[in-house]
Amino acid sequence: MAIFHFHNKNRKLSKERFEEVYKTYYSRLYYYCFQFIADEEVSKDLVNDVFEKVWLQRDELKADTLSSYLYTLIRNRCIDYMRHRKIEQQFAEIYDWITEDSPDDLNLYEYRMSCIEKIIDDLKEPTKGIFMKCYFGHKKYTEVAQEYQISSSGVKKHIMRVLRLIRNEFENNREDLS
Repeated sequence: MAIFHFHNKNRKLSKERFEEVYKTYYSRLYYYCFQFIADEEVSKDLVNDVFEKVWLQRDELKADTLSSYLYTLIRNRCIDYMRHRKIEQQFAEIYDWITEDSPDDLNLYEYRMSCIEKIIDDLKEPTKGIFMKCYFGHKKYTEVAQEYQISSSGVKKHIMRVLRLIRNEFENNREDLS
């Protein structure tokens, strides 16, 4: 295990030290991430996100806890990614249900989409903004969480609330929607 010492007065992670940390930990973090995600490109993206965060927080990093900090960051990014995928899957299932009967029945499709649009239009902030940024803006939960100054789990709660409203609307009005 490599031990890194930050030699400058203000304990910043210098560019040279950052490169050393990157070279030492990139492949380790990638394979750790790949165990959870099993997607090469996503794993690379998540590891790069972690190193971007490390670079941005280089003023606050401590050499003696850097390794555990890196593994904690990548584990948390994997968990966030998997949660986000689960919610996207639920949204996709609702969308599949909307379009399942007959792709040729444009009126039915339009009616179902208008129901979803009405639900979204009726949302209050910050739920509406969070949902729009995650699903239509394709932003990551962590990005939206920072923007709204809430936790990633707070973002997830808002998303789950919207998906529950949509699901309930379709379950309650199934006969109208078929």
